[in-house]
Amino acid sequence: MGDELTKVKLTIPLSFGKPNKNGSVFTEEAVENAVSHLQKSLPIICQDDESYAKVVGTTTGDSHIVTWDFENQVCKMTVDGVLFDCSPRIVVNEIEDGEISDFRITSIGLTI
Repeated sequence: MGDELTKVKLTIPLSFGKPNKNGSVFTEEAVENAVSHLQKSLPIICQDDESYAKVVGTTTGDSHIVTWDFENQVCKMTVDGVLFDCSPRIVVNEIEDGEISDFRITSIGLTI
């Protein structure tokens, strides 16, 4: 399975005026400037605890939506993208004439 690129929609929160998970504080203006200059095609990266990073997909530029929540001091950036190696992990229940005739999807796998 996984003959085509897997389409995804990612919503990424960007806080401003308060510390994020890394302790950094961004101004509202800095966030607004960054999202307004967002490039259409950006790599989607998977990174482990050892700082090893691999490109697993890319944004497509098909949709770029920004919403602001001033009360909670967060900007949400939603982008469309594709994942290169993503497919369901399956358990085969039955094979007939050399073809899988029944299976169950157990998870969604991302090859990194």
